[in-house]
Amino acid sequence: MKIRKIWALLALSMMTTSAFADINLQAIYIKDGVETTIEAGEELTADAPLHVRFLSNASSLSATAQVEWRIRNMATGTTVTRYDQDIEYTFVEAGKNVVLLQVRDDDVISESATITITISESHLEMPNAFSPNNDGKNDIYRAKPEKHKSIVEFHAYIFNRYGQKLYEWTNINDGWDGTYHGHPVKDGVYYVYVEARGADGVEYKIRRDVNLMREYNPVETYGQ
Repeated sequence: MKIRKIWALLALSMMTTSAFADINLQAIYIKDGVETTIEAGEELTADAPLHVRFLSNASSLSATAQVEWRIRNMATGTTVTRYDQDIEYTFVEAGKNVVLLQVRDDDVISESATITITISESHLEMPNAFSPNNDGKNDIYRAKPEKHKSIVEFHAYIFNRYGQKLYEWTNINDGWDGTYHGHPVKDGVYYVYVEARGADGVEYKIRRDVNLMREYNPVETYGQ
């Protein structure tokens, strides 16, 4: 009887060891040009599109253990499931997302951890003037940096008063430098047309005048 008890204890010990796993959930993303990391239990609010690299840092996994990721958007109810130890994901929809990391062993969850990532609602504004005179202030006509967030699709066009297209761009951080085929255009009124979509599904169609003024440069009034 004593030998049977010893073998039973050894078997139980082996089962416990094989089911053991260690994880350290981390999410790595770029903020203001700097790589930033948050860990399990923390929350992040950011603009879309947000590209994140998720690390499980899994160790001591048994041969039957499996790493499972579930990314659930609480607003839409959609869930994305992945099974690699480390994954990358780009958030393009507004709302609260719960990122769940689990280790399963024979359908039993041995370890789990979560991170919450909230994507903000969208906003977009275009200025009505700029002064491309190479003074380092308002030289490029672009979406207001402090007034756009969570824009996942963007296309802008510049036209002259005759309807001729002078320039277009699709990166919201780019813009027009006041030239056409490399040559400066005259001061005056031009027109911008923007088609864009936010992470919250909002569609933007913006049409407005653009005052190009190289000589007159009251910086505080631009973009009003």
